[in-house]
Amino acid sequence: MTDIAIEVRNLEKTYLTFKKDAGFSGALRSFFKRETIPVRAVKPTSFVIKKGEFVGLLGPNGAGKTTMLKMMTGLIPPSKGQCLAFDQFDTSTRPKKYLRRIGMVMGQRNQLHPDLPAIDSFKLSQAIYDISEDRFKHRLQTCLSLFEIKEKLNIPVRKLSLGERMKMELILAILHEPELLFLDEPTIGLDFNAARQIREFLAEANQKFGITTILTSHYTKDIEELCRRVILVNHGTTIYDGPLHGLDERIQGERLFTLSLASDLQYKTIHEWVSSNPDLNQMESESPDPLTLTFSATVRHAPEITRKIVELIPSSGLRDMIISERSLEDVFSEIYRRNPDAPINS
Repeated sequence: MTDIAIEVRNLEKTYLTFKKDAGFSGALRSFFKRETIPVRAVKPTSFVIKKGEFVGLLGPNGAGKTTMLKMMTGLIPPSKGQCLAFDQFDTSTRPKKYLRRIGMVMGQRNQLHPDLPAIDSFKLSQAIYDISEDRFKHRLQTCLSLFEIKEKLNIPVRKLSLGERMKMELILAILHEPELLFLDEPTIGLDFNAARQIREFLAEANQKFGITTILTSHYTKDIEELCRRVILVNHGTTIYDGPLHGLDERIQGERLFTLSLASDLQYKTIHEWVSSNPDLNQMESESPDPLTLTFSATVRHAPEITRKIVELIPSSGLRDMIISERSLEDVFSEIYRRNPDAPINS
């Protein structure tokens, strides 16, 4: 048996759109003769996801990640290339045996009927996937206990909160015990508590049920807590595929130094030193304290920088020093700014 859940081979997607000039005359001309414009949403992309992995498919708006997700699920066919699931199914043909083994949740689209209670949709899923009563009850009880949402089962979906609806959507997606789960912005619009419960549920589903999960999200908390591996997409092409912890190091590997100084003299000393050092990059401080200075240094230079600060400033002149890693949001922003298309794997 293969350990591959899904394999993407030179997958491409090009949409055709039409150019239309403004105004009535433009609409009239386009009615008789349209100018077709091809738009490449996804450029040749290849990667392999193994069974049991939890992978983040990340990128800015318009990067092509949702299009990739739709091609992997079979919702849309690729223009070129191929996507193979479980080493046997061509996803573009949407074989029933493949569809029975996957689940999908899109944060901006509902699968539950808004006028019916969630239990009715769950029962419909039971009938569609031919799930035995005992197996259905056990699976449902397990999912409900993870979310502690049993008392909401018989309430019409439209009367549930956004967080409660998303929890029900996730339960529906894994009731039939899929081996592969696709998630497109599952925590969008949720408050911090509901988003935390969703993340805990997904982590549990991945570990307890062994569900291979592919996630797209703009929330760095989702990525940090769930994804051990990330595939970074920009302008329709993959620019990074590897462990999350290695992303910052491959880009720049910076540490942020925030110094709170005791007097103008110490501030001037450090400021002049930072300004004259090509290995340091002074940053705009978010602190209201005028004696706070923030700058960045590479991981390689961090020990040397720390020693130099201690030499320049006596202990009485340094009120506080914080050395921190850059936030994941900063890392992603730097990647998109400096490497719009180029791969960043070493």
